[in-house]
Amino acid sequence: MTKRNGIDRRGVGAGLIAAGALAMSRPAQAAAPTHDEVVKKFAALPDWTGIWMSVGTTLFEQSAGARSLNANDPNARDFPPYRPAWAAAYDKFLSDVVKTGKFSDPLSQGYPGGMMRMMSPARGLQFVLRPEQIWIIYERPDVRYIYTDGRPFPPPEELWPTFEGYSIGHWEGDTLIVETRSIRGGIPIDRTGACLSDEAHVTERIRKPDAATLQSDITIEDPIAFTAPWKVTRRYRKRNEEYPRMENVSSLENNRNPVVNGETKILLAGESDASSPYPDDLRSFAVPRFPFPKK
Repeated sequence: MTKRNGIDRRGVGAGLIAAGALAMSRPAQAAAPTHDEVVKKFAALPDWTGIWMSVGTTLFEQSAGARSLNANDPNARDFPPYRPAWAAAYDKFLSDVVKTGKFSDPLSQGYPGGMMRMMSPARGLQFVLRPEQIWIIYERPDVRYIYTDGRPFPPPEELWPTFEGYSIGHWEGDTLIVETRSIRGGIPIDRTGACLSDEAHVTERIRKPDAATLQSDITIEDPIAFTAPWKVTRRYRKRNEEYPRMENVSSLENNRNPVVNGETKILLAGESDASSPYPDDLRSFAVPRFPFPKK
């Protein structure tokens, strides 16, 4: 053993070798992007500035014939590929509620519209593009966050159904590819009361075919509600105005946590149907009684 100044030099050398091996085994941290690299990433993004209005009515799908919600129009409905039990509940809701003028839209009551409803807006959408995220701003005001920084989806235990779901995207040329999971089921996607389940998985391909048009090709897979994938194309036209702005409508969602006697209360859906976020007196006129699986 060789010591100098009371230090075991052999031990120090072994420690340095071990530390060097450990450092070599760790993945090298990526260097922060330079200013020029950041500018280059921004420059590569397409120009989606402005306010984009939905083409056609606010019915989510119109290609199969639906044009309006007129009670006398036999095509006044949406066309999701529902399983038989879901189709029966939907048809009954259309007959008893929608076509009799009794539909009570949760969106009009101040509830969030949800991710699907956001993509068929009455007052338009605004897109904010950054290399690491896309923000889609809706009228309520609600915002969709689409992460384009290369992250994976969180593990299942870190995901729970929300109105907007969890969206991850990437660019293929000038087309944004978005996958969304963990969307809360039982939320109307339009004024016919059509809904998805908590197991829905949505893929969007959004691009700008010309200077005044955005197009989103949407594929919805739902093993609980659907017999097959549902493919829908939504188009948006750019608003031509000198001073574009988003109109905001306040949300009443915070009223679900009122302060009573100095304590915050949590109001949940009625026990008669825990699959819905709406109170019982609204629910019967907002969405069909779909056969959601018991958790």
